[in-house]
Amino acid sequence: MERDLRQLFGTDGIRGVANKDLTPEFVLNVGKSVAKFLNLSSKIEINKQGVRKKNLKILIGKDTRPSGDFLEAALAAGIMSSGCDVYSAGVLSTPGTAMLSKILGMDGAIVISASHNPLEDNGIKIFKQNGVKLTNEEEEKLEDLILKNGNFNEDEIIGLDIGRLQKVENALEIYINHIIKDFCLNLDGLKIAVDCANGATSITVPKVLEMFGAKVIKYNTDIYSGLINKNCGSTHPEFLQKIVKESGADLGFSYDGDGDRVIGCDRFSRILDGDVLMAFSAIEMKKNNMLKNNSIVTTIMANYGFEKAMADNGIKVYKTKVGDRYVLEKMLENDVIIGGEQSGHIIFRNYSDIGDGLLSTLTFLNFLLKSNINPDEVYDVIEHYPQELRNLRVKNKNHIMQSEQLKQKIKEAEKLLQNEGKIVVRSSGTEPLIRVMVEAQTIELVRDIQEDLCAFINSLN
Repeated sequence: MERDLRQLFGTDGIRGVANKDLTPEFVLNVGKSVAKFLNLSSKIEINKQGVRKKNLKILIGKDTRPSGDFLEAALAAGIMSSGCDVYSAGVLSTPGTAMLSKILGMDGAIVISASHNPLEDNGIKIFKQNGVKLTNEEEEKLEDLILKNGNFNEDEIIGLDIGRLQKVENALEIYINHIIKDFCLNLDGLKIAVDCANGATSITVPKVLEMFGAKVIKYNTDIYSGLINKNCGSTHPEFLQKIVKESGADLGFSYDGDGDRVIGCDRFSRILDGDVLMAFSAIEMKKNNMLKNNSIVTTIMANYGFEKAMADNGIKVYKTKVGDRYVLEKMLENDVIIGGEQSGHIIFRNYSDIGDGLLSTLTFLNFLLKSNINPDEVYDVIEHYPQELRNLRVKNKNHIMQSEQLKQKIKEAEKLLQNEGKIVVRSSGTEPLIRVMVEAQTIELVRDIQEDLCAFINSLN
């Protein structure tokens, strides 16, 4: 396996506790480094005197965490002091910010968010031109600049060369109008419950679904509460099940704090995770000759039932390690237009190169309406192998993951599966956790294997 040389970046950006790991001083340096990185990687127009003709433009969006304000100020200061202009979009989802940067012709974008992490955490996600995430190699180059602590040995930027700050007043409207133009949905008579995790989709999702005629029962849409992801959102499906049942909704959808993932729920409290939503969409796309190369991309976490359903429908499955940018890389490599993760990151590449919870919701509803399939039947599009995930908080995740004893223990456990199911033990890219996922033909076998593995990992801790 190729060694990951990045030090600051995890699965999705730089993350840490705001004002502890992500201090104003550190984030100021990140801002200066991002400006330097984008300057180096952009095609800068130079006049006859050897001076660039215009400042690069960098868009900043953020989720609803209170710490986003001081982090944005520090980032903006670093960027402007490096001679780039900052455009502030305010509270806007990660996919919304990426899409807006492309629409407005920005040279790069930054999202201040820790996605589904707790309130105290925050993060910095960087996009290059056209709202595209950085590759591992590009993140390594950016890290080198950050670790130099802003010492780039350049001439001082003063006077008119200093960057300026501008607010994008209608950011939300631009994003919404761009999203809805490709859909002609009639959701009249459909009752939908939504859990917006008190995050970046709190205004957008209810507004858009109501625009298409749905009766929307909204929960966790307080962007000032500071309760982002607290016992709600896509990582707490039990809350979605509760509100769908209590509201008598036909369907429910739940989003994470920065809005790049979605999971659904039917009226029988059955969760429609990313596997289900992708499988249903891919099958419908194939029926309508829309599934390019009859292929789909998923990760090693996908349920075995998903793989069987795709095989039964003649759809080729490509698999990657966990992370939506790895999914996108595989999609681009094999010219695939749908891919994603069980967690609800779904990429419909004919619309966007990034997972977008709202876009995924509209796309799924579009296929559902056109198919005339009852929402109650969607869950059964795949066979659901019992699967459980446990997160173990550890002192040194890298030490544990390098253990040869653990690797041998996993090999022994895999023999019990008899080639049906899987065991995935991996470290979190954003937290000090080891994630242990076990899938098997019976829940009893799942729990036996998981208990044994977790006890072994704890003994290494």
